Amino acid sequence: MKTEIEQNWDQMAHAYEDFTEGEDSYSYQIEWPCIQKMMPELAGKKVLDLGCGTGRFTFLLEEEKASLVTGVDLSANMLEMAKEKAAKRNSKAEFQKGDLLDLKKYIDGKYDFIFSSTTTHYIKDLPKLFHEMYDILEDNGSAILSVMHPVYTAQYPIADGGRFPEDEEWVVRYLDKRERAYIQPWIEYNHEIPNYLSTSYHFTISDYVNALLGAGFTLDRLEEPDPPEEWKESQSGRYDGFIETPSYLILKISKR
Repeated sequence: MKTEIEQNWDQMAHAYEDFTEGEDSYSYQIEWPCIQKMMPELAGKKVLDLGCGTGRFTFLLEEEKASLVTGVDLSANMLEMAKEKAAKRNSKAEFQKGDLLDLKKYIDGKYDFIFSSTTTHYIKDLPKLFHEMYDILEDNGSAILSVMHPVYTAQYPIADGGRFPEDEEWVVRYLDKRERAYIQPWIEYNHEIPNYLSTSYHFTISDYVNALLGAGFTLDRLEEPDPPEEWKESQSGRYDGFIETPSYLILKISKR
């Protein structure tokens, strides 16, 4: 039986892709430039993309001349889209359906570099995820995790028995660890798909740092990327909104 998260992402796959694939998306304009500055040399390396979705970052990582790039995701629909894109690009990336909390069940061997973008807040057991990652990372390997900034996830409404939240419930509750429930923007503004709740978890910065240290990782670098300076003039609303509530916290970690 599909989990709630798996079912949601199967339903949202096309809406999410349409909403986030534009050239001015946060992924391309804010997240990826920061990640590139932090990345190690990937030429000839084995790379694993956790929560790869439709392959956006999988293909960007492949362009870094890795010898193997494997994307893992829970959503069959998103993986199908990733495979279609791979065929059009003549990509050699491989895609695998699986649960990130049980990686060793279906991941063969070890990887030199692990990447994940905006996936961890859907994982209830953060320490277990980091232990799984540590076990399949080569010695002296590294990882970059781009996570939803804890200030951002702190504003997600508290889950209330399936009730849809009101606008005024989007307030920051940073130390409140209860499950969150909300309508995703790519659903709310898509008139072809009925609104439904998505659920996720909120972790603080200390939750992330303590979980990765507890798994044995070394924290090498931490970044909170700014929006593009030109957005001050061209997209002032988006710029001010990002400055007020940043979307990304990006961590570089290593196994030494």
